[in-house]
Amino acid sequence: MATHTAAAALTPCQFESVPRSRVVILTDMGNEADDSQTMVRLLMYSNQFDIEGLIAVSSCHQYAGKNDTDPIRNNVQPTMITERIHAYGKVRANLLLHASDWPTEDDLMARVGHGPAGYGMDDVGDGHTTDGSDLIGRALTSDDPRPLYVCINAGANCLAQALWDLRTRLAPDAFATALAKLRVYDDAGQDNAGAWIARNYPQVRYYRSQSQVFSFMNNNGPVTWNPQAPYPGKGQHDWARENVQTNHGPLGALYPRREKWQHPEIDSTLEGGGTSTWIGHVNHGLYFPEHPTWGGWGGRFAAHKETNLRADQLKWAALVDTENKFMPFQMVPATTDQWTDPETGVTYADIGTPIYRWRRAYQNDFQARMDWCVEPFARANHHPIAAINGDPTNRLVRVTATAGSPLTFDASASTDPDGNALSVRWWLYPEAGTYPGARSLSLANPTAPVTTLTIPLDAAGTTLHLILEVTDQVALQPLTAYRRIVIMITDT
Repeated sequence: MATHTAAAALTPCQFESVPRSRVVILTDMGNEADDSQTMVRLLMYSNQFDIEGLIAVSSCHQYAGKNDTDPIRNNVQPTMITERIHAYGKVRANLLLHASDWPTEDDLMARVGHGPAGYGMDDVGDGHTTDGSDLIGRALTSDDPRPLYVCINAGANCLAQALWDLRTRLAPDAFATALAKLRVYDDAGQDNAGAWIARNYPQVRYYRSQSQVFSFMNNNGPVTWNPQAPYPGKGQHDWARENVQTNHGPLGALYPRREKWQHPEIDSTLEGGGTSTWIGHVNHGLYFPEHPTWGGWGGRFAAHKETNLRADQLKWAALVDTENKFMPFQMVPATTDQWTDPETGVTYADIGTPIYRWRRAYQNDFQARMDWCVEPFARANHHPIAAINGDPTNRLVRVTATAGSPLTFDASASTDPDGNALSVRWWLYPEAGTYPGARSLSLANPTAPVTTLTIPLDAAGTTLHLILEVTDQVALQPLTAYRRIVIMITDT
């Protein structure tokens, strides 16, 4: 990108570093193919966060005593995790040609565990400790001061068991310290243990997405597959066969086909809801995990808890009543966005919009990373670097401004490791801030390296969120880097 000297002085910025996330994944792998698909994508992002646990757990769809005709659904399946880690180990050397910080196969294997095999709180209590609940307990009580984000793509009873054990063996102050680190992201509620946790430990930041979570690759929103496909699942699986499952190494080969429930002849949409619980953590310039109201690739949450946010998935297993004895409980729900697709002009305003508004970017990103498994550096695409006022990091940008003042920002120092030309787009994210008139504001030159925003006179005491997108100009899989500017507005 060519250097541009702005006529106006650039706005002074403060840059705030945000630590890498520590994540634990709870997954009912084997219930159906979506969690196995999600695990492949997760491993392809394992250099972007610190994985503290990959734990096979039960759910309302998969538990000991279910007596399902498929024996896999009658127990937890940690070997399905280790199988994919082993395949990851075979491509890690090639991944290191493209990016750093990939954990070793041994490192990941040491993070694998299993939770209680039975359903929900029926299998939690004294004597029910597992290696998976121990992994969570060690992560919560380690000397690492960072929060621990537990991403639940199944039931929550492994986390419940970890808390049961910690409450038993820790002094009250130490237990309170452990709870203060805990953040929970729950995919629609798949047992009654989440309600038990929320009821007994209301101080825990517990987020549950009922329907937004399923918008990652559902029928709504932008089409990122062949639009001529007869239905979305078919188009998505055609994309997966070309870009993930074939000619992309042994890990991609373990990305399975997902059948539509009760209609195995039909391809279902990819990855269900599990991916959205953790995918936000890969965007270090866009998503800031301690502020889930700000939004990112994993969607956006409300600012306050809601009473009795029921586990949506229990209805499919006739287990809805199992949450009743833990009522009332409170969790934070997902919330909506309004977004006009800049490529089609279509406006969306529903619960899924906060996720699928990013779909082109996260699918291109995954496609590029799968190429990293098999291609040399020169034959693959890599992420541009988005710079704000000369700062090329992924740090959060904070600005203090007075009502009525102009703010000028410069992205001309942005670069691309492959030497590709770059495009720039600046836009305001109304729902992330607090100024009610944000949607009516306009930016000077929103697709140029330098832009100016004039703060409204009535905006004192509010915030605005300005997003910078820098995208490399390639024919296939263009990649986007992000920066977020949080503008705090005063009256003087």
